[in-house]
Amino acid sequence: MMKSLYLLIFVLVGLNLFGQRINYNDSLVTIKGKVVDTTKTLGFYNVIVLNKSTGKGVFGEHNGSFSYTVKKADTIAVSISGYKTLYFSYKDSAYHKEYQPRFVLTELAYVSAEVIVRPLKTLEELKEERAAIEKRPVPEVTVSSAFTSPITALYVAFSKREKTKRLVAELEYKDKQDDIVKEILRIYVHNDIFDLSDDDFQEFIRFLNIDPEFLKVATDYELVIYIQNKFNQFQQIKEGY
Repeated sequence: MMKSLYLLIFVLVGLNLFGQRINYNDSLVTIKGKVVDTTKTLGFYNVIVLNKSTGKGVFGEHNGSFSYTVKKADTIAVSISGYKTLYFSYKDSAYHKEYQPRFVLTELAYVSAEVIVRPLKTLEELKEERAAIEKRPVPEVTVSSAFTSPITALYVAFSKREKTKRLVAELEYKDKQDDIVKEILRIYVHNDIFDLSDDDFQEFIRFLNIDPEFLKVATDYELVIYIQNKFNQFQQIKEGY
């Protein structure tokens, strides 16, 4: 009888302790990881580490290393152009304040009919192009020109030809911006930051309506966060929310 009572008490105490076990899944942990390619020695210009649970992310270093603080249960994606995207989570792992994973990359292999593939530009190339966007100069009316040559100023201001020149320059300027944004979106889609169909590219670019100055000076991180947030709004509108 006493043995049965002791056993019952032991079981109840064990269940109580189990019920009080701390759940660390909402605790913050730091992941200091590194991606490597064992078949070749190379740098990684576009390591993107995305928290799929929040939609936010960071860029890794040229040597493949990265550091990111997330919740323990979050699902993380590591994406590099030309390699399979890696997904992982520490939800079911023992709790540690810091994890140091090492990931071996697997190159993507494509088997399909022959097609013409336009190579993706690097984020660094696009950053240089963004900073270099300029509108083609066309004659404009200024206070000094109105005083020094009023006839010429009137012609520039009201001539249909000059108005057309200014309109064409403006459209060219907008096309340059759209082309760069389209290249940036191609990289994001390729790296699984979000899923945007070819049919929605132009509509989403119009929806983005990125300020030209922001496009020129924004960091890669500022740009990806801005576009990710706008994409979430875009999806909600399309889905009727």
